[in-house]
Amino acid sequence: MSAALRVIRAEGLDGLTMRRLSTELGVSAMAAYYYVANKQELLDMVAARALADIGVPAQGSLSWHVRLRMLIDRVDAELRHYRGVEELLLERMHTTQRHVMRALMELLAEAGFDDAGIVMAYATVHTYLFGRYRVTLAGPPSERVGEQTDDIVARLMPTVSALRGRDYYDFGVETVIAGLRAQLRQHRRTTERSNRD
Repeated sequence: MSAALRVIRAEGLDGLTMRRLSTELGVSAMAAYYYVANKQELLDMVAARALADIGVPAQGSLSWHVRLRMLIDRVDAELRHYRGVEELLLERMHTTQRHVMRALMELLAEAGFDDAGIVMAYATVHTYLFGRYRVTLAGPPSERVGEQTDDIVARLMPTVSALRGRDYYDFGVETVIAGLRAQLRQHRRTTERSNRD
C-alpha cells in the first residue's frame, strides 16, 4: 500500500490508477492485478491504510477537549498528506477506520455525552473533518460581470484571498469543540434539573 500512497501524495487520488500503480511498483501493467483484484479493492486497501498510524492521545492529565483537538489534528495532518483520500474515507470510514471512530467516541463518552450525544457529536466532528475539503477545494467565489461590487461579498474578497487553509481549519475546529463543550454543559444542566424535580 505504500506505493499507492506515494502516488496519491504526489498526484492526488485521481492520479491513482492500476496502470500508474504498476509504474510505481516497476512492474508490467497487468502485474498490479496480482496484488489487488480491481480498483475498488485497491481503494479499500488505501482507505484502510491512510489513517492506520493515528495515535490516540493518552489520558494523563489532559482534559477530553484538549485530547480531542490533538486527535483531530492528527487525522487532519494525514488527510493533508494524502490529497483526495478524504473523499474515500467519507464513504468507507466505518469499515476501514474503526479505530479512529472508536477513539473519538471514547473521548466523547469520557466527557460525559450520553449515547445519542456521542453519535451526534461524532457526526459533527466527522462532517467537519472530512466534508470541509469539499468546501475549501471549491475556492473563493469569483466576481461575475455585471455583479454588484459594493456589497459585502465584494468587500470581503481581499480577506478571502489573504486567509490560508490553516486559518479556516483552526477556526472551524475551535468552533466545533467550543460547540460540543457548550452542548455538554447544557446537557448537564438539564439532567441536574430533571434529577431535582
